[in-house]
Amino acid sequence: MDNRRKAQSKLFALIALVGFFGSASGVFANEANDLQAEIQNKQAEISSINKKLEEYKKKIAEYSKKSASLEGDLAMLENEEAMTELDVAATQTQIDATALELQGLGSDVDEATVKLSKEKSMLANLLFALHKQDVSGEQLQLIAGARNIDDVFRAAADLEIVNGDLKKTLSATQLTKDNLEQSMARQKSKLDDLQKLESDLSAQIDALEGRRVAKTLLVRETEGSEAQYKVLMSELRQEQQAITARINALQEKVQDQIANSDEPDANPSAITWPVTGGRITALFHDPTYPFRHLFEHSGLDIAIPQGTPVAAAAPGVVAWARTGSDYGNYVMIIHAGGLATLYAHLSRIDVSQDDYVSRGQIIGLSGGRPGTQGAGFSTGSHLHFEVRKAGIPDNPTKYLSGD
Repeated sequence: MDNRRKAQSKLFALIALVGFFGSASGVFANEANDLQAEIQNKQAEISSINKKLEEYKKKIAEYSKKSASLEGDLAMLENEEAMTELDVAATQTQIDATALELQGLGSDVDEATVKLSKEKSMLANLLFALHKQDVSGEQLQLIAGARNIDDVFRAAADLEIVNGDLKKTLSATQLTKDNLEQSMARQKSKLDDLQKLESDLSAQIDALEGRRVAKTLLVRETEGSEAQYKVLMSELRQEQQAITARINALQEKVQDQIANSDEPDANPSAITWPVTGGRITALFHDPTYPFRHLFEHSGLDIAIPQGTPVAAAAPGVVAWARTGSDYGNYVMIIHAGGLATLYAHLSRIDVSQDDYVSRGQIIGLSGGRPGTQGAGFSTGSHLHFEVRKAGIPDNPTKYLSGD
């Protein structure tokens, strides 16, 4: 009987320890409260930035509706630059807030891990104290040597000794384990969020630099003159019209050459990506394109380092390889099925007019860095890629396949 009372006393003492360990989390709670306050401050900053962003969006929309002019385009670019600066600031603030959330989740994981380890040890002691007289050496070894809390639960169930007090302790420990798993899952999710935000920030910084270069380029090409702006607009549109007419004239001429090629392609009209690893920075007819008043964006802009190899997107015949005021160095290839592809802002051209090219053959190197040979009307290193149907630019994403 005395042994039983001693065991119960030890049990009550251990149960009291559970309460002690629970109260120890107050230190973690204080840290969590401080972090939460910092996170709320960051979110307030983001909210303030978003209000300013809405104001710039309205201004840009107003300028977009006005007739094309140098003054209007420069004002629109200035507003877009300011808006992109705010985008960068908002994203950086969100990165800071997410990093703080990760720090808090890390503390949650640490707290739950420590608590789980202590509770596992206490459970083993509780089982030993409550059933000291009934537990065999083999059973005691099973409890004491349990590798995780699940093993302890199974040991308790096998012994059929879970009374009311022990059930409460077991439930609390199971809750700790569940909280740990949930915190770890949230931690992974926030880490994924952080990586995406960092990628977004990089893209926004590139866009900001592009807006700044666009303003400089526009002033340089027009010499700050509204009259020269009109001349530039006329030249760029004439270049587009000439390309369309030339493709239509050549399309029938080269069809036999494509059909009689010694290098048959399983699907000669399928279009594959001309480069790998790039990031699309401007879409077909992109409403945010900086020169949209001068000309409609007729393809995809793919940001890649200058000097990246550019491959033919399908087998075909080189219609021409030349230099234009808009495209800089560019290559046009005619394919089967009335399709043609155009590759612009090249730093080097490796093919000549009338060459037959197979799918994946390198036709040149990418360029586009302002001030470099063949860059043309470009704000940064990239490949401008077009798909044309019957000479008319069409959305490349309708045709692109493969890697």
